[in-house]
Amino acid sequence: MAEKISVRKTRRLRVLLARLYKLPELPDPKESFLEQVVMTVLWEDTLPARARVAFVNLTEEFVDWNELRVSVTSEVASILESCGLPGRKGAVLKRLLGRAIEELFAFDFELLLELPRERLKAWFMSIEGVPHRITARILYEIYGYDRVLVDAEIARVIQRLGLVSEQATEQEIEPALNAVIPAKEAYLIYNALWQHAKAVCKKKDFDCRKCPLRRECQGGKRFIAERAAAAKAAKEAARKKAKAAAKKRAEAAARKKAKAKPKPKPRTKSPAKTKPKAKPKAKPKAKAGAAAKTKPTARRRPKPKAAAAKSRARSRPKAAPRRTRKKPSR
Repeated sequence: MAEKISVRKTRRLRVLLARLYKLPELPDPKESFLEQVVMTVLWEDTLPARARVAFVNLTEEFVDWNELRVSVTSEVASILESCGLPGRKGAVLKRLLGRAIEELFAFDFELLLELPRERLKAWFMSIEGVPHRITARILYEIYGYDRVLVDAEIARVIQRLGLVSEQATEQEIEPALNAVIPAKEAYLIYNALWQHAKAVCKKKDFDCRKCPLRRECQGGKRFIAERAAAAKAAKEAARKKAKAAAKKRAEAAARKKAKAKPKPKPRTKSPAKTKPKAKPKAKPKAKAGAAAKTKPTARRRPKPKAAAAKSRARSRPKAAPRRTRKKPSR
């Protein structure tokens, strides 16, 4: 299914990109198309001053560009590295020059102007070992290409912005993007999207909160919400972990304290020690004829007078009843 991009969504995006990113400074223009191709390769992703120095050193080291084409790659790389350029650009130059000899039988890159736009793009894109970024620079700077070229970096930005689905491929995104981007803004939009992809919207270690396009980015809003939820969950998990650790420490301290305190020995009933029964002492035998000794009686308290008289009366013997003499009957 072909992808469609909203014109309304891209209108505000185009204004922001044009305000944030500017086209890079171009090196000195060259007369022939061949020299322009070489300078564009040298200038890509570096300062124009370094590109000029490298161009002069190559022209002084080699008789012509054909000698550079047939020379050892390491030799060309060493010259570029001495000027502060990456040595891999030497291999790119050799591949471009080799393709021109194979296809055009000369270094006449001006003949490619006669090709239709899509065939021109395919001619450069089909060269193995030439990065997409360098091919785009050659097409835009030398041949005035008026369509937005989409590579993996730009496709990632378009997907995260929510302009297309996340499953859309580069081949599906490019025609959909060119349907809503004016031809005169193609180079500007391509350059801005590429710079944004490399500087802000990286493949890894990106932060949508610092992105200048976050208000227009659906993926950024979702990512910020997900990161906030993840941070909240992590904070809650850390709190629970700290609470569990504190509880564990308290329990360990309690166990240590209990271990340090001596426990009272349990009271065990010792077997009762039975004392040996004492032998009963033998009572001394009473002497024959002697009265048994009685225990001394307790000393009696003196009784009051009334009680004493009463006791005396009780102690007196009763008088015998008086006998009366019976009278004889008559």
